[in-house]
Amino acid sequence: MNELPVPVVSAPELPVSAPAPCANCGTPLAGPYCTHCGQRDEPHVHSVSHFAAEAFESITHADSRLWRTLWYLLAKPGRLTQEFFDGRRVSYLPPFRLYLVISLLFFLVARVPEGAAIEIDAEPTAARVETMNQAAGMLEGELARTPGAAEAAAAIRAQAAREEAAAKNPPITAGDETSVRKGLQENNAFTQFCAEFTKPDPKAGKNYERMRAFCERSAEDRGEALFDDVVHNIPHAMFVFLPLLALFMKVLYWRPKRYYVEHLLLLVHNHAFVFFALAIVYLLQRIPVVGEHLGLLEAATWIYIVWYIFRGMRVYYGQSRMLTFGKYVAVGLAYITTSVLVLLLTAIFSALTL
Repeated sequence: MNELPVPVVSAPELPVSAPAPCANCGTPLAGPYCTHCGQRDEPHVHSVSHFAAEAFESITHADSRLWRTLWYLLAKPGRLTQEFFDGRRVSYLPPFRLYLVISLLFFLVARVPEGAAIEIDAEPTAARVETMNQAAGMLEGELARTPGAAEAAAAIRAQAAREEAAAKNPPITAGDETSVRKGLQENNAFTQFCAEFTKPDPKAGKNYERMRAFCERSAEDRGEALFDDVVHNIPHAMFVFLPLLALFMKVLYWRPKRYYVEHLLLLVHNHAFVFFALAIVYLLQRIPVVGEHLGLLEAATWIYIVWYIFRGMRVYYGQSRMLTFGKYVAVGLAYITTSVLVLLLTAIFSALTL
């Protein structure tokens, strides 16, 4: 008996839905993140708990990148540049953003006078002097019969008088900007330079008149405006200084062939390190109690900076110690020459645009 074939019933084909578009750029999504713009797909409405969790995740992720970047910047010379060109970039802060933030921090800290940024003693001087005088009054009154009370009261009043006088006439430290300006203002070379622009010259050009106006203004404000303008323009001058120095390193490291941006990025990381290390030292100097005992730390910082730059060149370029040392000396001489030239041009530009 022939068996009848069993009919095969196929399941109905379900319609394939098209992938949802990215809410930002409209590209069809193939996962939780857009392959075109990188935005995360989150179509639902945020609740407070979801928003808090997302904010916490963003903060901790940025924080981990920050600390990892600072650790590599301070303790691993040349490694940040190496990681960047090896393609491992997500775990670190972008190099130019890092440089801009740290250089801004450095110039802000450097312009704060020593001993004026952080006040350790929270009690105002006037209140402390009043308390000391009250204590001396008790020793002279109710406790006058106590042996040594008169001598103690006299000592307390003398100390109170000294603190009150010191508060009214604070001493000028060597690191104060006022003393720096005064030294610049009394420079004979500056005086001789301005002596050439004392009289108006109808045959001279606009630059002569600008320099004459600058010298007159500097004589009136004792160089305050020039000093402030030069300090303000130094960060901008660095954008000229670093590319010039990178061009010299391009010539110095011509074999094996490397891209110009490699030298530029290594200089950016090295300068970010120097600015960050000096910002820490300068910040500690602004603490009155701590700043008096930082001589050894300052010396160690400068020694570490010298070693760090040498080590960074050796790690990134992978050359021998002797060859690296020779190029290190050449870069140092070029650095000094270029920095003096850029600083001079910055001063001239500041004078002409004052």
